[in-house]
Amino acid sequence: MANVPVPRDLDSFRGDDLTDRFTTPGSWEFTAEVADDFDNHVRLSVPFYDDVQQLIERLSDWLAPEKATIADLGASTGTTARLISQRHPERALNFHLYDSQESMLEIAHEKLRDTSATSHYHASRIEHGLCHYDAKLTLALFTLQFLEPGDRLKVLRDARERSQPHGALIVAEKLRLVDPRWQEIAICSSHDYKAEKGIGARAIYVKERSLRGVLNPLTDRQQREMLHESGWTSIETLFRWQQWVMYAAFASNCT
Repeated sequence: MANVPVPRDLDSFRGDDLTDRFTTPGSWEFTAEVADDFDNHVRLSVPFYDDVQQLIERLSDWLAPEKATIADLGASTGTTARLISQRHPERALNFHLYDSQESMLEIAHEKLRDTSATSHYHASRIEHGLCHYDAKLTLALFTLQFLEPGDRLKVLRDARERSQPHGALIVAEKLRLVDPRWQEIAICSSHDYKAEKGIGARAIYVKERSLRGVLNPLTDRQQREMLHESGWTSIETLFRWQQWVMYAAFASNCT
């Protein structure tokens, strides 16, 4: 199995590198500066991030056959595409990588330079429209949670229309738990996870403040209803830890 690429030593990165740049409430955004440290930041901030990536890498055995088109909506630095392409160098896969920050896609281009995959890069906001066709696999990993619900529904519908009839979708998200008791446990558990990875208390607090009004998690029920309303079916939960979840769905029922 290919290893998830790490651009520099995690021991030299413990959270303040990025969060010091976003100290006011609701100030978080994916800037060019974020791109430079994104891989380390997301690995420390999202619980079991590497496990999610490796699960998707293994799912590609079934979901990304030879010459398949794979659309990554919010590809960031191209980690997922690289893992899949390295696992299946003989399949001549075709990637469409979307990200609103061009600096992210520049890093993705470097990661995929030595792979056999064909890659297309789209530096645009996914809610403004997609441009690929006949996707066998569509990915939206920790992306839709930054969009308003109406825009999420629009993106999911657009992705469904651009999927093959039996194409698959994988969505990873942060949830809002309905019962406040579980919500409190989930938030504290996530903070504990980050602290155990070495992120300082100040960095955890500053990041939480910077995401206010920027990150808009939905409940599990709302997520499922939105996937169904946008045309996806056979919805399953493939991974869940506290608030963090990964859904999978198909474009049509099994016939």
